[in-house]
Amino acid sequence: MGSDFVAVTDRQGGRNDSTNDLDTRERLVRAAIEVFLEKGYGGTRVQDIARRAGFTSGALYVHFPSRTALLGEAIMREGQTIMEQLANEVTSAGASGVSPAESLARLSSGEPTSLDLLLLEALALASRSDEAKEVLGQALNGFVSNLMVMIETSRERGDVGDDIDLEALRQIVVSWVFGGVVVKALGLATTSTDSLTHVTRRLLQGIGS
Repeated sequence: MGSDFVAVTDRQGGRNDSTNDLDTRERLVRAAIEVFLEKGYGGTRVQDIARRAGFTSGALYVHFPSRTALLGEAIMREGQTIMEQLANEVTSAGASGVSPAESLARLSSGEPTSLDLLLLEALALASRSDEAKEVLGQALNGFVSNLMVMIETSRERGDVGDDIDLEALRQIVVSWVFGGVVVKALGLATTSTDSLTHVTRRLLQGIGS
C-alpha cells in the first residue's frame, strides 16, 4: 500500500510517467543487486526483489520480463562504471600514469567486486539456460565494445603489432578477465597487483614486437 501511495502522490505532484518509470526501474535494479549478492540467484525470488524495492511483484514484471532479465541489467549496471574507468585509464594512460598493463592487472587482483559475484551467478546460470546465455551476452556487449576500443587504442600507440588479429586478442583478453573473476572468487588472487602488472607488461610487449 505504501508504494502505491508514493506512486499516486508523485503523479499528483507533477512528476511525469517517464520519470516515475525510470525511478521504479532504478529502485528495482538496485534492490536486485542487493538481494542477489545476499542470497545468490538461486535463492532469490521475484517477491524478494520487489519487496526490497518497495513494490509488488506485478510492478516488477512491468519493467522486467523475468528474474534473469533483472540479473542481466544488474551486471550491465555494475560493469558500466568499472569498464568506463578502465577505458579512461587505458586511453589516457600517458596523462594518468596508469598503463594498460596495470589496468588489466587490477581486474585479476584484490577482493571480488559485486560485479565479479554477479558474473559468477550469471555464468553458472548461462551454462544451463538459453535465456540466461542470451541475456548475459546482451549485458556484456558494452564490456566487449569497450575492450575493443582499448585494444584499438593500444594499436594506435604502437603497443600492439600490425600482424596481430584484434578479434583474437579481444577473445584472449575477455578470457583473461573472466578467469580473473573466478580466481578472485575462489580466494586465489594472492599475487600483488605490482607483480601482475610486471608480467602483463612483458606479455603486451611480446604482442607489440
